[in-house]
Amino acid sequence: MITILLVRHADIDLPPVTADPALNDDGRERAEALAHVAGSAGVTTVFTSSLVRTQQTVEPLLKLLGISGRLMPSAAAVAPRIRDGEFGTVVVIAGHSNTVPEVIAELGVPAPPVIGESHFDNLFVVTLSDPAGAGLLTLKY
Repeated sequence: MITILLVRHADIDLPPVTADPALNDDGRERAEALAHVAGSAGVTTVFTSSLVRTQQTVEPLLKLLGISGRLMPSAAAVAPRIRDGEFGTVVVIAGHSNTVPEVIAELGVPAPPVIGESHFDNLFVVTLSDPAGAGLLTLKY
């Protein structure tokens, strides 16, 4: 079984004042919460976008695990590689309100979630197992 933990980047000020805003105080707290929640899950690979807010979201987790993050390829490119186990059995992806649902859909979940502009607290857990296919659990963190 392969498990993928997907989050939209943690909290930023809305509306953003720059194209690449940093996390605000709530976002930094949420990033620490993600490290607490996922730190003992056996994470082998962590993906982010090239934007600072996704990188800051996983920074405490990466520090805890002693690993480096990887730049996320497109959803279509990464999904088959995740399914093949190339990145290990537990993968974390920090993305955006548009990219997280794309990845969930590419992993085989038939009705990916819609993430609202002000929603930063969703933790989507996709499990891949044959022959059951892909399952989705939505949590808050």
